[in-house]
Amino acid sequence: MRLRWPKARRFRLATIAALVAGLVSVAIPLVSVLSYADPTLPTDAAAIIVVSGPYAPAGRPSETRARVARGIALWQAGAAPLLVLSGKIYGPRGENIAAVMQDQAMAAGVPASAIRLEPSASSTLQNALFSADLLGAIKAAPVIVVTHRYHLPRAWASFRWAGFANVTMVAADAATPMFSLRSAGLEPLKWPYDTLRAGAARLAFALGATEGTVAPFLR
Repeated sequence: MRLRWPKARRFRLATIAALVAGLVSVAIPLVSVLSYADPTLPTDAAAIIVVSGPYAPAGRPSETRARVARGIALWQAGAAPLLVLSGKIYGPRGENIAAVMQDQAMAAGVPASAIRLEPSASSTLQNALFSADLLGAIKAAPVIVVTHRYHLPRAWASFRWAGFANVTMVAADAATPMFSLRSAGLEPLKWPYDTLRAGAARLAFALGATEGTVAPFLR
């Protein structure tokens, strides 16, 4: 004989579970913002990976420019020999954001030989997956990933999911938590969404699906 919980009890349990999941999704980026301290960097990092963020016209502050600036500073300090710039977001004139990021890096003195572009990613999961493809065996070595405080936990989880063995997260807004309120506000919604997509993608890969088939669903 199968026992059945009353509908009212099932509804209460579902509501509690949803509230707990919501609180956890809010707490993770909030704790990341409030508790961040610059990490000890690995001495043998192979690459600094900068993921794009919200775009703003030239001359105005933007998360993407702040992230690239931190990546440049790390490269200039000798943190890693390669600077990987990842993002497909397009600016108002139709420019690829990775190319704009490259312009900023080269204007600051980073040579083209030290830059690798990943110009196809439209999401954090794609940033991680396509950067792993770009770097190949290098993903087994320590890497440094640069983004904003609120985004650090989800970016770390995405790069680990993509197969990076040793990921050190560095915040572009290390001194002052300056970021897009819209982006930070959406972060609690993106956590469960990305968790579901990453799990489904991992299952699809296990069943033999190709990256070309799965990647469009990770935008």
